Amino acid sequence: MVNNVLAISPSLEDYLESIFVIKQKKQTVRVKDLARYLKVKAPSVVEVLRKLKEKNLIVHEYYGYIELTQEGINKAKALYEKHVMLKKFLHQILGIDEKIAEQDACKIEHYLSKETFERVIKFINFIETCPQSEPEWLNNFYYFVKHKKRPPECKAKFLGQNSQNKTVKLSNLKVGTKARILKITDTGILKSKLLGLGFVKGQILKIEKIAPLGSPIDVLIKNTHISLRKEEAEKVIVEVL
Repeated sequence: MVNNVLAISPSLEDYLESIFVIKQKKQTVRVKDLARYLKVKAPSVVEVLRKLKEKNLIVHEYYGYIELTQEGINKAKALYEKHVMLKKFLHQILGIDEKIAEQDACKIEHYLSKETFERVIKFINFIETCPQSEPEWLNNFYYFVKHKKRPPECKAKFLGQNSQNKTVKLSNLKVGTKARILKITDTGILKSKLLGLGFVKGQILKIEKIAPLGSPIDVLIKNTHISLRKEEAEKVIVEVL
């Protein structure tokens, strides 16, 4: 959990977190170590250290070692943990390239609210403690990212079906969906009209366009575009392909 400690600028946070990271690898931190780690010049480091010292986050004498105060340790540790969890979310959960996830986590960590970050933590915990190795919907998301389309099981649910039942009303289909006509439920004039337009059992059709309010629906059938009102499309029962 991120502690509610002294608020400082993103630049100062970067330096503070970097001191903490370097100290995990070696006991002492000098100006040259920090400059090398952040790829900046030593004079820039000295100026930032002065500001951190003024805020009682570090102890540093000229040409001496850089030490974190207890307040500095608390702040730096919170920043580091935040960075690690954000990188984990981006790389392990969303599947972002590790190098990009590292860079983005470094940027995001400075501006993410406490509430949003805590929700990210809960989301990660949920994924890691799910009874399944990975939730079905998460695997479906990975499929979507890789193939740029929904997996078959998602498509079925999106259309209001399950994997065993692909029978729906024509009016329920989405743009781009292909289907096979099974029957027309109307027994009057509308049925005769639809049959005359080619809506016969076994015929394949495709939804080309749907008006913003859901009607009319542009259906491609036998290389011909047919415009149906929604109430007409509701009378056509199809099997999604």
